[in-house]
Amino acid sequence: MSRILFVSVNQTFDDTFDLRELEVWVERAWAITVTKASECERVVAVLAGEPVAAWRLRGAFPTDETYAVSNGDTRSRTGLALGEALPVLSAYRSGVPALRRGVAVANLDLTPLPPER
Repeated sequence: MSRILFVSVNQTFDDTFDLRELEVWVERAWAITVTKASECERVVAVLAGEPVAAWRLRGAFPTDETYAVSNGDTRSRTGLALGEALPVLSAYRSGVPALRRGVAVANLDLTPLPPER
């Protein structure tokens, strides 16, 4: 079982982007806690409900950007440290959860990634 972080690139995706240009937008600040993001081993970029790219997730960190929560408070957005690009697996397509604030976590029946060297 693998914990996967899905992030929406609906507002930033451009057909002319190469993988490195897309990476910049995926690394940005997300409305998720550092703890929850850090529990994931992969991040998958989603466009209109379809996975378009994937990476190993090396870690997560708080950013200076914030988002509003229901009681009027704000929370820090979380940035992502991406590792190597990974293939877009068919299991991602059937496993894309509903993205709340552009982000969600799902457990998928995948072989865990080997440790980095």
